[in-house]
Amino acid sequence: SALFDTIGDGILITHSAGGDPGWMTAMQNSNVRAVVAYEPGGGFAFPIGEEPAEMESSSPFGNLKPNVFGVEEFERLTKIPIILYFGDNIPDGDKPLERWELDNWRVRLNMARLFVDAVNRHGGNATLIHLPEIGIYGNDHFLFADLNNVELADLLSDWLRENKLDE
Repeated sequence: SALFDTIGDGILITHSAGGDPGWMTAMQNSNVRAVVAYEPGGGFAFPIGEEPAEMESSSPFGNLKPNVFGVEEFERLTKIPIILYFGDNIPDGDKPLERWELDNWRVRLNMARLFVDAVNRHGGNATLIHLPEIGIYGNDHFLFADLNNVELADLLSDWLRENKLDE
C-alpha cells in the first residue's frame, strides 16, 4: 500500500501467495485501480456473514479458509475491476485428492470462484479465467513465463482495454 501512496494510481498484478496481500492492498488503498491475479493462492476476501466454509484439502498447507471482512471494507473490492487467471492441471471436484500438489490448487480455484461470485453479487466487476475452459493449454503455475506468454499478455491487454485501463 505504501508503494501506491508513493506512485499514485496503478494496476496491481499479483501471483500465487501474493494474492492475499493483493486483496488487502486493494481494500486499503484507493490508488489501486485494478487487480490482476495470476493463480492467487489464498487470502480470498468475503463479507462477514457470507463467507464459505473452509475447504478440506490433503495439502500440507492445510484446509483453505476464507478471510472475512466487514461489508464496507469488502465492498472496496467492488469499486475496481478484478481478473484472476488459472492455468492447466487443476482438477475439478469437492473432495480432497490423494495427490496433495493437485488438491492444493483444486481448493484455491474453487475458493476463487466463490470470491468472484461474492464480489459480483455486491455489484463488482470480477472475472475468473480458467485457461483450459477458453481453449488455452500448456500453462503451469508461472503463467506469465510460459511459452504462450504473448497469448496471455494479449488476453490481459484486451481486458485492460475493455475496462478502460490502457491509458
